[in-house]
Amino acid sequence: MLQVSTEHLTPMPPSFCRADYLPALVERLNIPHSRKHRFILVGHLFDDTMRMVEAVRPVMPFDAIVGVPYSSGNPITRRKWQSIYGPAVHCPETEASFRDTLKNVLRDSLEKCRAEGQKLIIQEVSGYVLELLHQQFAPDLHLVEGVVEITKQGVWRAARPDLKVPVLHCAESELKRFEARRSGEAIVRSLDGLARDLGIGLAGRHATVFGAGWIGTGAAETLKRIDAIPFLVDTDPLRVAEARLCGFQADLVPTDLERSDLVIGATGQMSIPTAIIDRLRDGCILASGSSRCVEIDVGYLEKHPSEEIHSCIRVYDLPAQSGHTSRRIGLVNKGFPANFIPGSASVPDEIMELVLGELIVLMARLVETPYAPGLHAIDRDSEALCARLWIDQRNRI
Repeated sequence: MLQVSTEHLTPMPPSFCRADYLPALVERLNIPHSRKHRFILVGHLFDDTMRMVEAVRPVMPFDAIVGVPYSSGNPITRRKWQSIYGPAVHCPETEASFRDTLKNVLRDSLEKCRAEGQKLIIQEVSGYVLELLHQQFAPDLHLVEGVVEITKQGVWRAARPDLKVPVLHCAESELKRFEARRSGEAIVRSLDGLARDLGIGLAGRHATVFGAGWIGTGAAETLKRIDAIPFLVDTDPLRVAEARLCGFQADLVPTDLERSDLVIGATGQMSIPTAIIDRLRDGCILASGSSRCVEIDVGYLEKHPSEEIHSCIRVYDLPAQSGHTSRRIGLVNKGFPANFIPGSASVPDEIMELVLGELIVLMARLVETPYAPGLHAIDRDSEALCARLWIDQRNRI
């Protein structure tokens, strides 16, 4: 066997190291170990999430850790997480089994809360649990101390007139804005990688991006950097005006669809319905930048014959439409976020941890202070605390 000498290997330069920001934040907050609460986590089971769990584990042990199927419902993630946290980890592979799993873990934790005189704190993404709580556990909502949410999708779902629990969130924070712009970049980097796998490039090609918010603008900026030709579409005239003043082609309606080779939805809701799909040119690729499968009318596409041309791209044969011949339209990652493709590069962990730090702060707030039912955004001072410590930790590397 070849023997490799380590005698001349040098340590990794400090600039390539990542600070232990999350444990330092937990220490700075001085969070007490609350025996009055139980905890559930629902999210994307990535390495940065595991570091967050490890950081809070001594003071906030989770009854259950449930992975979202499109990012975590695979055997590799399941084995990795269960090897550390055992049967508390659940990685359902389908939406139906995900919902059943959520029902079961909620029922178990709420029963324990009732028996022990405790309250439940839930950290989640995209409002899955909040919706289920109101639908299936209305009599037990008094046992819920609150929900901590990271996404705008989850906040929109919480903006309901009958909201019965506190929802603390960082979905609209400045630190989340930093992360979201990088998410837009990651989406395009992932799509560029897929294009290269197919032997083509995005440079010189037209791309329509629905949504001129944080993620959509981040995607458009990255498309421009790799010499693609982005066109931003948004129903908000202020966003369209801002996009134009930043040098982008942009409008309130899509006017560049017929020559777009790539269409990205980044609005948080259905932005690519049947009427849009029927206007697309042959060979166009559709991709989502939302935290759920909501941007693209996948049901319409699935009514047509299809074939897989790449492990992450399925092509659908659509019939002729008003002057078009039959067309082949590609769908990336089954309509789920393009930056969640296995092996794709997403937002760097040290940037993502800024937002995870905000989640820790919000969970600490729920442990310390009762909140009234309703939406509660993270305050500026808490954001500054996270940013200041992050800077301090980075400066020490």
